Amino acid sequence: MNSQQNEIRFQPDGIRISVGNGTTILEAAQRAGIVLNSFCGGVGTCDKCLVELQSQAKPVKACQYHITGDLVVTIPDSSRFFEQKILEEGITGTAKLDPSVRKHYLELTPPSLDDLRSDDRRLIDAVHESAKQSVEAVEPDISVEADQIDATGKSGAVGKSCERDEIALTIDRDLLGKLPGVLRENNFQVTAVCNDDRVFAVEPGDTSGELFGVAVDVGTTTVVANLVDLNSGKTVAVASGTNPQVTYGDDVISRIQHSRDKPDGLEQLHRQIIGCLNELVRETSQKAGIAAEAVYELVAAGNATMQHLVLGVPVVQIAEAPYVSAFSAAINASAQQLGLKINPHGNVYVMPSVAAHVGGDTVAVTLSAAMRHSSSINMALDIGTNGEIVLGNRDRLLTCSTAAGPAFEGARIRQGMRGATGAIERVHINDDVEIAVIGGGQAAGICGSGLIDALAELLNAGVIEPSGKLLSGDDLPENIPATIRRRVIEVEGRPAFVLAEKDQAKQDEPITLTQKDIREVQLGKGAIYAGMVTLMHVLEIEPDQISRLYLAGAFGNYIRPESARRIGLLPNIELSRIQPIGNAAGTGAREVLLSRLARKHAKELSVEMEYVELAGRADFQDIFGSSMMFPKP
Repeated sequence: MNSQQNEIRFQPDGIRISVGNGTTILEAAQRAGIVLNSFCGGVGTCDKCLVELQSQAKPVKACQYHITGDLVVTIPDSSRFFEQKILEEGITGTAKLDPSVRKHYLELTPPSLDDLRSDDRRLIDAVHESAKQSVEAVEPDISVEADQIDATGKSGAVGKSCERDEIALTIDRDLLGKLPGVLRENNFQVTAVCNDDRVFAVEPGDTSGELFGVAVDVGTTTVVANLVDLNSGKTVAVASGTNPQVTYGDDVISRIQHSRDKPDGLEQLHRQIIGCLNELVRETSQKAGIAAEAVYELVAAGNATMQHLVLGVPVVQIAEAPYVSAFSAAINASAQQLGLKINPHGNVYVMPSVAAHVGGDTVAVTLSAAMRHSSSINMALDIGTNGEIVLGNRDRLLTCSTAAGPAFEGARIRQGMRGATGAIERVHINDDVEIAVIGGGQAAGICGSGLIDALAELLNAGVIEPSGKLLSGDDLPENIPATIRRRVIEVEGRPAFVLAEKDQAKQDEPITLTQKDIREVQLGKGAIYAGMVTLMHVLEIEPDQISRLYLAGAFGNYIRPESARRIGLLPNIELSRIQPIGNAAGTGAREVLLSRLARKHAKELSVEMEYVELAGRADFQDIFGSSMMFPKP
């Protein structure tokens, strides 16, 4: 039977989702993409996930409150994982807002016989003075790193200045031709727009209040954009969509092959992702009630292939031994030249990568989880078409990528689908099968989180053996009730298990889990687990030495850690140590958008992280073979 669905509205986010009876507020928040503190692993002992309910006088623990009806939930900043991180450790050691793109409203003194400075010198002097006043307005405890002291001995500041050195500030060549007219037509009252030490635009009047950027997680399957007010640091709109490149394949290898085999394949893939970014910019801008021209920078974080395709750079070499990328450093590119419809003078910043198969999204995840600053050994896992893994602490960080395949995103599963309305997202087996469907109503298919739940429950029930064999008929254990036995049927001559019967399904056929589906999951989970174990071997640690296992990405946010551990997708560590952290790649990109120091640390991370190539390791192949098995009870 289907669970009763309840509408949960999260404030001040304004997000509404539907969940079944018995779901905790913590789980509901995770499904809404809101990451709460849960340092105790959701057992109710740390009091870090307190939320306010419209119907309750006192705050409640999100991990302990089981939903039985519609709710309005208000989440304070103190209960949010990333907000707490920034307050405790800062974006990069401080909590200062310091984007690369800044605006300065200037009321310039017109030229006179006593003041014959050139227009560019006059503008630069005024920007320098405005920046100096901004720095002085910030708290006096601003931290300045050694490499931020310029040649004159002045601090370049982690404050709100767009310049570190008066002499270093330059004006774009294209702007010089327009500068005399803009200044005089507006009575020398203009707004200068800077990107680090460069003035790239001068706008009439005071436009300093209109300064926005977009942080984008460019996934192989899904693209998520956060529109951010660069004056306040607040996210003002979010939008997501399917990466349109899926028409050329559901994994990066298929798209690389398309770029190789078709004369205009690379350009097709490039145009599609730029079109997707333009649509997300348009959607977020409309939601926020601003013009797209008020967006001055876009930060893109994705795997190496996606980042190459954003820039239109060849990707064939990524799939050919010895597997190298065309670039790994951070790239700044002209939005106008890329065809990106933000401010014509805007900048596109593509995150630095580690290797051909560990891209800027992994750097962003590592940055947002503050793994570089931790004395404890932590692991981060981002499960998508590829599974990127990071393991270590401030002394040493290892990383690798595994070919997880698209099964967890619903591809290559007979009735698989993305985590959208109609997808089975939860499965529980007792005397019979109970399912929860995203959005309620009839089931259209099953998504990754439901797939993992179903396998865990069938393993516990004894319907699936540790080898992955789906039992049927006389092979089923005697203690399995008739209500479960009747669900074992044949599809195309092979055993399958009915998760949703005809009357629960949108189509005129039940939703089933087939033997082939199980094998696809075994391949994916085996590759991911083998990658994690290989990194542990390199670092010479055991699973119980991992202080925290961060599950990044939308998929990591939806899965039940106990189910993932049961099928052998995750190591056998305490559930209290497993922390879903949502779209951490998007969060890391947002930090880089908001902080020059975060941008610097991302660059350092990309160089410091040690890439472990699994393909050439015999131990990985051995571990992979055994990792495909499901753990015994």
